[in-house]
Amino acid sequence: MKKIIDFKQFEGVLRHLAFDSKNSQGRRYEEDEEISLYGDFYDPFQLDIEKIRLGKFYRRLNDKTQVFPPEKHANIRNRQSHTNEVVSLSSFVASVLGLNKNLTEAIAYGHDIGHTAFGHLGERIISDISGKKFSHAVMSVVAAQSVERNGKGLNLCFETLIGMLNHPRGGKEMKILNDVSKEASLDMVSDKIAYIFSDLNDAFKVGCLQESNAPMALIREFGKNQRERIATTAYALIKESSEQGNISFSLSDKAVKFAELRAWMYKNVYHQLDIGYNRLEKEKYLKRLFRLFPQDILFENIDPLFLLSILTDSEAKKLATMRYSRINKSILGFAEIALGLNGGGREIDIFNHDLNVKDFKFHKVS
Repeated sequence: MKKIIDFKQFEGVLRHLAFDSKNSQGRRYEEDEEISLYGDFYDPFQLDIEKIRLGKFYRRLNDKTQVFPPEKHANIRNRQSHTNEVVSLSSFVASVLGLNKNLTEAIAYGHDIGHTAFGHLGERIISDISGKKFSHAVMSVVAAQSVERNGKGLNLCFETLIGMLNHPRGGKEMKILNDVSKEASLDMVSDKIAYIFSDLNDAFKVGCLQESNAPMALIREFGKNQRERIATTAYALIKESSEQGNISFSLSDKAVKFAELRAWMYKNVYHQLDIGYNRLEKEKYLKRLFRLFPQDILFENIDPLFLLSILTDSEAKKLATMRYSRINKSILGFAEIALGLNGGGREIDIFNHDLNVKDFKFHKVS
């Protein structure tokens, strides 16, 4: 039997840095359906978890690519299963360190709800078409504030939204920001740990990697399977954070090796995927739909970039490969979202998160 990792020695060591729910900046709007139903029974961030999990954008992550197309293998991750793995890891680490578990989970559940069809490929295509930098993190905040519930939004707490906005690093150094909560920093690191080991696992499943072309010695530094690698890395994150008195994962031997593995994945897996797995075909799908949407009477008053940003994989493929004029678009999920907005989505700016702390003042916990 393997030796049990001693997480208990670090129990509560960062409790003094936990975000106090009573110090929340609050919500943007006074009218709030959940609060009218439940009153103040819920912790505000626990309420955010429920808002996100019951939202359309979280559900739609089940039909969005994580890295590898789901048709390649039934057991690989989609964007929702990745999200759930981030929730699991960050929640565990928060529990050990004594951070605010509800805030940690709320950020994790919401961090990727703004992802496009076909993962980061869709992000790059919208950027290419528009000439502007499209960010799934910005779109996550846009979806939560301005698209969900027929444009009313989820009315999430400021701390949840700012954590969602600041989670990505685009392959760059996992820099800890000083102007966000420790919980937001924990989610940022947990996201990277979750996707590196899961994407590595999936890469072997689909045959993108074999032991002959993978850095097996480096991978085995973290364990022989997915469970061992996550546990080993979680321990290293917790230990270093405890020693540094802050969320930290850059100094220890395991952190340095993880950075090396992450860099290897970006160079040898993520960047290489741009020429494989029908990427060019999927690029053509989205560009074709960008041309077709304005010609459709159903969507003539809707920004085609907004429509592209909310599509799922199967919706994009169906619309682009079947005879477009014969498809009843109104019954598809993306159309329900777009047509349910006042003004048909024309007023939604997918490039602007519109997240200003001064706008948040309602339902603070007293």
